[in-house]
Amino acid sequence: MSKKWGVMMEEKMRIYLRSEGEIVRRFWRIKEYWGLKNDSEVLRFLINWHWNQNEDKLQPPLEHFNLSENGVCVLDRTINDKNSRGRIINVYFKQDKVWCEYCESAACQHAKFALGLPEVQEILRKKGWKITEE
Repeated sequence: MSKKWGVMMEEKMRIYLRSEGEIVRRFWRIKEYWGLKNDSEVLRFLINWHWNQNEDKLQPPLEHFNLSENGVCVLDRTINDKNSRGRIINVYFKQDKVWCEYCESAACQHAKFALGLPEVQEILRKKGWKITEE
C-alpha cells in the first residue's frame, strides 16, 4: 500500500455499494444503455468517464517528476500555455539549500514541495545538509 496525495492507494481494492431508490434506477439504466455485463464494469466505466471529463481538475497541482543527487524535477500543472498541461520545474540542491530555477528562490512553492518529498529528505540527510527557508 502506498500513500499519494494524502490518500492511501492500493493496487487492488474492493468497493461495496449499497443503495436504494433513484440511484439504483439510474445505475441500472446506465448499465443497460452501455450494455455492461456486471456491476463492476459500470463502476469502472463511470470512474473512467468522470476522469476523462475532469482530469485537469483531479490531478494534483504539483507532482514529483524526476530525482537525482543534484535536484528534483517538479511538474507544475498551474503553469500552462496553450500547448501543454503544465511545466517541468527544476529544483536544485545547492549550498545547503534547495534552489528553484524557475522562481529563482529557495522559498517558493516548488522548493517547499521538493523539501516535503521523503525521497528528497533522504538524499539531503545522507549529504548532511541542513535546509533553511530564505
